[in-house]
Amino acid sequence: MGLLYVASYLENAGYSVKVIEFIDENYNTTKNKKLWKEFYEYDPDFIGFGVISWNRSVTVEIIKQIRDTTKDKIIICGGKDPSYVPEKYINSGANVVVIGEGEETMIELLNACSSQSDLEDVKGIVFKNGIRIVTTAHREPIDLENLLHPAFELVDYKHYTDIRLGGIPGHFIKTGFMMANRGCPFGCKFCTENVRNVFRERAVDDIISEIKWQIKNYNIKGLVFLDDLFYYKSERVIDFCSAILRENIKLKIYAQTRVDRVGDMETLQLMKKAGFIQLALGVESGSPKILKMVNKGINLEQIKKGVKAINDAGIHTYSFIIIGFPDETSEDMEMTENLLKEINSTFVAVNYYMPMPGTPLYSEEDDKLLDKVSYSLTENQTFRTSEAQKALSHYRQRFQLTSEKNPNYNLLRYPGFFAFLACVMFLKPVVLLKGLYIQRTKKRYSSYFEAARTAMINYRIYG
Repeated sequence: MGLLYVASYLENAGYSVKVIEFIDENYNTTKNKKLWKEFYEYDPDFIGFGVISWNRSVTVEIIKQIRDTTKDKIIICGGKDPSYVPEKYINSGANVVVIGEGEETMIELLNACSSQSDLEDVKGIVFKNGIRIVTTAHREPIDLENLLHPAFELVDYKHYTDIRLGGIPGHFIKTGFMMANRGCPFGCKFCTENVRNVFRERAVDDIISEIKWQIKNYNIKGLVFLDDLFYYKSERVIDFCSAILRENIKLKIYAQTRVDRVGDMETLQLMKKAGFIQLALGVESGSPKILKMVNKGINLEQIKKGVKAINDAGIHTYSFIIIGFPDETSEDMEMTENLLKEINSTFVAVNYYMPMPGTPLYSEEDDKLLDKVSYSLTENQTFRTSEAQKALSHYRQRFQLTSEKNPNYNLLRYPGFFAFLACVMFLKPVVLLKGLYIQRTKKRYSSYFEAARTAMINYRIYG
């Protein structure tokens, strides 16, 4: 999404922009001849990369391959990882690193390069001048009141809209993506979102305008807010939901929040009425020790209260758990499992702790290991021994099983399953046929049974 915002600003400034998705759906990079052919045919003057920590190694690989064929192209890297470790990219062949938000910086940078002006006058960049690495003055965050819409037309956006809404297996509807704010006012020690990034919110009218645009141009039926903290203040959520209802916008909406930001039942019921079907929550751990260590700023009672309120409002809950924090013990993970059993979240996602540059928990040793990781960090073993990995995998499976006890997730445990199956077969056979068709054409599931089962889960939850 960040690249598309930058592209929109560059196009508005008169630059011709092309977005090439160097990492394909199989995470192939330099092996993909089609992408390289597309790149060389376009023959750009400037080459920009949007980088996050877990694609650092593949980005460096691509930069080196470009440098093997040409020395005169200006390579620019931006994103969270380059912002915290710019020297790594400069020393790997990049000419410039953009620190923080890139919309305004990129325009000034390209103008300066085109006119051969002094780069030290461009705020918010790092570059190499001879043997000296220069860091220019800090650039203030941009004003979201005048934020341009992302340049979706530069990518195959229809490909991205046809995914599972909110990570729910089998739910394939046209889903749009949007950001309602930037930054985070909280200080979790494992997260980069609050580092160098002031919390700002877009105007509700501007968000509604972009939603209408996506509905008109891409016929979206669902909407995922990518913000870590969509629900920050009840007043703004009420304004947004009221606007959705007033404009008669019919979407199934997914968003994220914190358990301690969830407001009263009236607000949650309004969200339900406006189309919110799922709220994701950063539960992280059931251990008070771990919650305190990572400066999460919540306690177990707040977690229980927040999840219960959302469930009671008829909105599905998606609890994010992180395992493998420094000094986390088996007792801590047992406490997490007990909490998950108690709160009965509709879905549970369990991820391994990943040390991120710029965060208080990050170390020099972590930085060396990060250079070696594969693109997929979820299963990556770089940061832990095989014994630790085995233990974490064991707990991960146990945690995820806690959500399967919810009848909305596992229909086979639902008392009325067979009656529901009969209704679907006779009244809505297209539900089963769609699941079977997806399995036959795309092989998304382990079996036709799993495809049909997932299709019914989808139908039960969303209708």
